[in-house]
Formats: sequence, structure tokens, C-alpha cells
Amino acid sequence: MKKHLLFAAFLAAAAASGAVMDGIAAKVNNDVITIGDVLAEVRRNPAARENFAFAARDRAKLESLYREAVESLVDRRLILSAAADKRLDMQEWVVDNRVREIVKENFHGDRNELEAELQKTNTPFEEWRNTIREDLVLGGMRYQMIDKYIQVSPAAMRKEYAEHRNRYREESKTSVRVILLKPAAEGQPSVQDRAKTILAKLAEPNADFAALAREYSADSHAKDGGLWKDVKPEEAFRAEIADEIAVLKDGEHSQLVNLDGWGFIVKKESAASARDYSFEEAYDMIVRNVRRAEAAKAYDAWMKRLRANAFVKIYPMPEK
Repeated sequence: MKKHLLFAAFLAAAAASGAVMDGIAAKVNNDVITIGDVLAEVRRNPAARENFAFAARDRAKLESLYREAVESLVDRRLILSAAADKRLDMQEWVVDNRVREIVKENFHGDRNELEAELQKTNTPFEEWRNTIREDLVLGGMRYQMIDKYIQVSPAAMRKEYAEHRNRYREESKTSVRVILLKPAAEGQPSVQDRAKTILAKLAEPNADFAALAREYSADSHAKDGGLWKDVKPEEAFRAEIADEIAVLKDGEHSQLVNLDGWGFIVKKESAASARDYSFEEAYDMIVRNVRRAEAAKAYDAWMKRLRANAFVKIYPMPEK
């Protein structure tokens, strides 16, 4: 067990750092997937890197994550092989355009930022670019074999809507404004004195809570007139504040709420109760969910066909 934990910790560290590890993870026909290939795949996915790090001392979890990564690479190799059989490839200008899009979207349009990020995991640019090419080929194959054939029937939509009503529901939400008063520094008016001034102004005809929030509030939302839009008070605020909001009517404001020396004055702007979407309101969401489910089933069936016609052997995660 101790050897396994040491290896697991090293595996997680290698996944994050770019260290190279020898050993066979799987064989796909005449192709070999190494442990290094698996770690490179993990490094491409920030969520996977984080999961590996958290699972470093959990044998079952780490083995599950490792197996997932290997299975994903097996699928990748099988699809790329099928693409080669169909002579599907990507022209250089298509790959270059995708690289430029990624640099623009994720690295502020600066190629140097991308290369600096690749250096953190010891990934050569050309190796990364080839992975982008493969991703495009995979996308092209998925479209040709699955996506273009997916049809969403009215019956499937009605079934989805009837069986998963919780997916098509608008949660309750409340918009409130907050004036937050910091504890007084030496020589400054107390929270109570400042609150009296603010509440007196709020009692005047045509009082503007938003303007007073911009003037007095120390809250990060002060520039927006203290507005917290469409929140769940019990999640956004302490229980004492949430309880105060609960008893206010739309347009009403509270008196001073003092919490640990900090002062709060809150105004309920509006509140909307939870409600179910009608079929018509949820139409686009239903289409997306049905299409996603149908595509997942079609993908699984496709992978079974590819594996049935291939030699695939997956090796256990090494113990040390």
C-alpha cells in the first residue's frame, strides 16, 4: 500500500508538471499508448489535473481517473484510425486558423503567452499543434458519423419534458439593494449615527436608495447602487440579513441590522417565486438535452462497433 501511495503521489505530480513516465498503458491494434501519453492527456485538461492532485492518496479514485483517461485515449486512437481509413484530414490553413482562435480566446492574442504555458508542462509547440489537428479530425469524424444524423422527434421531446420537469424550472430569485456601513474609525461617526442619517433621508419623499448606497455604502456593489440582482438571499447573505429580506415587501427597506459591528440596511427591489417553464418556454432547452442524450447513445454504439473490429488491451495502473 505504501508503494502504491508513493506512486500515486508521483503520478499526480507528473500529471501536473510534465514529467515523462515510461510504461505501457494500453495497446490499440499496432499502436501503443504509454503512461506518458495518459499524463499528457491529463495535462491538457485543467479539471483532470486537479482531480488527479486531489486523488493522489485515494487508491480507488486515482485508479478510476487513470482508467478514464486511458479509455478516452483508446477512443481517440480508434477514431483517428477510422479517419485515416476514410482519408479524412485537416488542411494546414484550417489548423492555423484554429490555433489563432485559441490564442485569441485564451491567451489575449499573444502567442508568447501560449508558449509560456506550454513550457510549464514541457510540451513542444508542434506537439501541441498536432493535438489541435487531431481534435479537429475528431470533431469532423463525430459530425460525419453521429451529429448530422441526430434527429429530435416531438415524441422524444415530450418524453424528456415529462420525465425531467426539474430541468425546466426557474428557481426563486430576489433582487435587493444593500448599504453596508463599516465600523467607525477613531473620530468618525458611529455606525448607528450614520444609519440614522441614511434612514432619515430614506424617509423623505422620492428618496433614492441607490444614490444613498453609492454615497455611503462600503459594499463592493456600491457603484451599482448596492444592487444584488436575482440572488438567493439565504446563499448570498448571512442568515440575519436573509431573514430581514424575507419579511420585507417589494420596495420596502429595513432598519439598521448590526452584525459584529458592521451595519446593514437592505431594500427588497423585487422577488419572483420558483415556477415551472411551459413546454413552449423550455423548447430550445429540451431540444438541446434530447440531442445531447441521443448523441451520447450514438457515440457509445459507434465506439462499441470500432472496438469490436479492433484489438484493444488496457493494462492496470502500475503499483510503483
